[in-house]
Amino acid sequence: MIKEFVIRNVRDGEEEKLEKFGFVLKMLYLYHGDLDKRNMFLAVKDEEVVAVAHLMLHDTFDAEGHDEDQGFVRYLISEIKFADGDEDEDEEIKDALLDAMIVRAKEIKAQHPDKRIVIAQYTDTDDLPEQNYYLKRGFTVYDTIVVFKYDLSRVIPQYPLPEGVQIRPYVLDNNEAREQYHQAELASFDGVAWSMNQLAWMQGAEEMTNFCAFSGDQFLGNTSTWRIAEGHSATENVFVIPEWQKQGIARNLLCTALEYLKDQGKTIATLGTYGTNKKAIRLYTQIGYELDGFRLTLGYAID
Repeated sequence: MIKEFVIRNVRDGEEEKLEKFGFVLKMLYLYHGDLDKRNMFLAVKDEEVVAVAHLMLHDTFDAEGHDEDQGFVRYLISEIKFADGDEDEDEEIKDALLDAMIVRAKEIKAQHPDKRIVIAQYTDTDDLPEQNYYLKRGFTVYDTIVVFKYDLSRVIPQYPLPEGVQIRPYVLDNNEAREQYHQAELASFDGVAWSMNQLAWMQGAEEMTNFCAFSGDQFLGNTSTWRIAEGHSATENVFVIPEWQKQGIARNLLCTALEYLKDQGKTIATLGTYGTNKKAIRLYTQIGYELDGFRLTLGYAID
């Protein structure tokens, strides 16, 4: 049977065709420094783009200090989107787009033969049809992400800061500031951090504010907030460099961000962490975050 659609990369001048899949996707294609345009695919039917898929390098892909660890997973994040308002996804088209991403991932693997590369797909735990689709395609469960929420009608706790430490909003609008942030994040997360391109990209997120801790000129840690929906913001990228941990700085970063969001009229703040991150879960629940749900990372190993 002859297919009624074709799968191909985006061609020059077709950027406007991406906008019906979301303005952010169009901007990603045009301006994100980490997007290899060979990693984005269109499904075209009757000369109309009906779906789009792409791969992005996860923070783990170029993680530092893990080259000798053969078990360390380097993720390629996948996404498949059908046109807004199209509730009936064509599974044949979805299969073809996923196949194209798998082929592309194998090309990337050939360039990095010593890396353990896995295509990752995030799904909500209650989205059983989506999980069923990917499990049938050979994906398995790699991680569970715990999602917490904070009710901003609550009184936000206060904690003492170490002497000489200050927390303030910090604009990452130049390479020097972003490099300072990047090195601190690498140190805090065992060599796993947003790339410089991703960090610059995220500064354009709606209502993005970084709350950073300093001792003099030394960058100690961060919590970032950005808009998710009306009245709902993220409190993410929570980290403190190792030599300043266990001194109440992370608590203060989070509570400063929560106070700011409350003053802005927000009602809910959320964040996520891996289900195995016992220290982070204890911190968030002690401050007053409550369980909001779970997300799964489904993965497809590229051999």
